[in-house]
Amino acid sequence: MSSPTVNTRLGLIAGIEKDGVQQFRGIPFAAPLKGLGRIRAPEPVSAWHGVLDATSWAPAAPQDEISFMPVGETGEACLALNIWRPLHQATPLPVMVWIHGGGFTAGASSQSLYDGSALARENGVIIVSINYRLGILGFGEWSEWPELNGVSNAGLRDQILALQWVRDHIADFGGDPAAVTLFGESAGGMSIACLMASPLAQGLFARAIIQSGSPDHVVTRSEAARITRLFAEAAGGGPASCLMGDLKGIVRVQRSCFKTTVNRGLHASPVAQFGMTLLPLIGDDVLPEHPLTAMSNGASAHIPLMLGTTMDEWTLFYLSPQSMGQSRPREEPDDERLTHEFERTLPGRGAMMMSRYREAMPEVSSSELFCAYETDRMFRMPTIRLAEARFSHIAPTWQYLFDWPCAFNRRLKSCHVMEVPFVFGVTDKPAGQFFTGGGEEAEQLSRQVRQAWSSFANGKAPMAEGWPEWPVYKPNHRAVLHMAAASNVQIDPQSERRLLWDEVL
Repeated sequence: MSSPTVNTRLGLIAGIEKDGVQQFRGIPFAAPLKGLGRIRAPEPVSAWHGVLDATSWAPAAPQDEISFMPVGETGEACLALNIWRPLHQATPLPVMVWIHGGGFTAGASSQSLYDGSALARENGVIIVSINYRLGILGFGEWSEWPELNGVSNAGLRDQILALQWVRDHIADFGGDPAAVTLFGESAGGMSIACLMASPLAQGLFARAIIQSGSPDHVVTRSEAARITRLFAEAAGGGPASCLMGDLKGIVRVQRSCFKTTVNRGLHASPVAQFGMTLLPLIGDDVLPEHPLTAMSNGASAHIPLMLGTTMDEWTLFYLSPQSMGQSRPREEPDDERLTHEFERTLPGRGAMMMSRYREAMPEVSSSELFCAYETDRMFRMPTIRLAEARFSHIAPTWQYLFDWPCAFNRRLKSCHVMEVPFVFGVTDKPAGQFFTGGGEEAEQLSRQVRQAWSSFANGKAPMAEGWPEWPVYKPNHRAVLHMAAASNVQIDPQSERRLLWDEVL
């Protein structure tokens, strides 16, 4: 492996040549998180002397590890990014910046599922992936302890600083800073919705792709303060000593607060959120108002957007014991249990919703019914709401629905995360094959997905060989590209469920 070197204003950076691309790993964009700096605004990295070794991944942000999605080492020097670029390029290339998922409490840019080699090598783009603070360090609300000088939405501030680094330095790697496309899945997609609404992120990107990322997963400042207060109480003796102590100790205290229920979004009645207790908050300088409100009022009206979900998002969380730390799969719920599940997620209206879903889907099992409902509640309907909020915008919006059966458990069908190995072209690599099963048919769909994503990053409509023309999503023509082994355009798929949610929210 040769060692390519790039000269930047910060200093020389040495990477590696591997898999037909040049890779630069673990480039710091912010100073390490030391002491109370762990909850303060990120500080830009200082210039260095000599050559920065960018041949190894940076540590991941402090977190609990998910057994089937390991992140490796965690640590203070986590605010770093990675770059993949083609071996040969004549002109500045479009840049695609990946924001990883993980519920705002887990994940890392270095995970093998996010290998940018295929996209850079075969699709003529430069790939950047970034880390950001997670959990209480990334999304605590510290105003009750002014002596700490903590900031809200620190994780989003990290993302903004990383994008500023890209703006200032990506040209040194052959990238075009005026042609930056954000793309991210789950919490990464949710982050992009927030960045599209943030006045602090304006001008830092030209296009966006939101994959399974609801704009609805935000909380009020008071909700964030309540969760942070629980953390402080669990820490004992005030938060300062815990925050300045061992990083694993912070994660242990955070874990004890993890199952708290929060109310997400801005609805006429509370809509419960379980598990994801630490979310971006609304009401500060990063996110002054709800992303849907901001975009309805014209925020990012000039930014073309692609967005979508998988067909069966919630099955990963409900039916897969590994994803939720369970020892065995859930049993099939009886009617009493099912009614309870619906009511706890939509208090006062759950029983009605269960009855209406039964009418719409009479042939499915109770667990399949609940998974369809939660897929809609948590992902699909908020995605549609975001597309609707942009109906009056100048820039176009394209919507998709991804449909590929999960290989490691067929009951999961096209679950959460399912499209990611197709986006990165790793369907035959171990991490991707776990989901896709591998094979030529999966690789063909992956080539098409990568063509569409890179076509969009090049400033064109998303298109791929073998796909039909993908129409823009409009109020009088709700066209959705059904991405599958045989992709096709559908008009307002599952419309009866969309109209039902129109009544509820």
